[in-house]
Amino acid sequence: MNTGEIIHMLRKNKGMSQLELAKNITTRRSIGEVEHGYKDLPYTTMIKIIQRLGISLSNFEEYRQGHQFSADQALINEFESISDTSEVKKMKSILKKARQLEEKSTLRYIHYIICVLDALIHVDTYNCDQLTNLVKPVWNELSTVSVWNHTDLFIINNLLYIFDFQTALRIGKKIITKLNQYGDNNVLLQNAIYSNLAFINMTNSNAFGKSITINYLQKSIELTKHAHRYDLLLLSKIRLAMVLQQYEEAKKMCSILTRMGANNIVNLVYQDFPILVT
Repeated sequence: MNTGEIIHMLRKNKGMSQLELAKNITTRRSIGEVEHGYKDLPYTTMIKIIQRLGISLSNFEEYRQGHQFSADQALINEFESISDTSEVKKMKSILKKARQLEEKSTLRYIHYIICVLDALIHVDTYNCDQLTNLVKPVWNELSTVSVWNHTDLFIINNLLYIFDFQTALRIGKKIITKLNQYGDNNVLLQNAIYSNLAFINMTNSNAFGKSITINYLQKSIELTKHAHRYDLLLLSKIRLAMVLQQYEEAKKMCSILTRMGANNIVNLVYQDFPILVT
């Protein structure tokens, strides 16, 4: 990877805009030019940029010198990328790779990924007991871990759609506490958790209170603004409009998503809220 590609990747992972990365160091235009390979920054400026991205100089150099992820680590990264989508085709592709790596890999996450994806893919065809049996061993192991790391949180986030809603909301609240405690800086992961918890509560008649759903969606809206993910921002705004029974407003936002070309999000909305199709 070249310098610009690394900066772009790390900036996106932190949910930072070019302007936020450049603030008091250089200009937004300079960051854009570096990311596109049009220019290099002075050494002292680069050091400040690397520090703001939250990575050591040695690790940055590893990436720059052609650092490659192992096949199982690359698979974990790919799995983490599906937290803001529900594309079955993508999940099936990752599941197939995970099964091919299961016997070779020493990473416990490969087994977790297989269980979780198998359940997610069959969430509409397996009964509750079948789904629980698939993922319960994963949760039993993770629930004994005193400190959840980044990948643990991604795994658990995907469990939320599989457990019964009471268990999911209880686990979700624990995840939020962990995010605050350990200062996880992945904005899109935080958004996925808040957005998922809100939707789970919505689909169960706001059993834990409409105010909780609204609060989680407002958190999601703040996070997606910060990450400049306008497709996910509109998704949370649509869900909020549905909670408030503002159906015409939700339809308008669906039209905006369509014009943006965010068809995967639009399809998800129509699947969740058929009333908006008419």
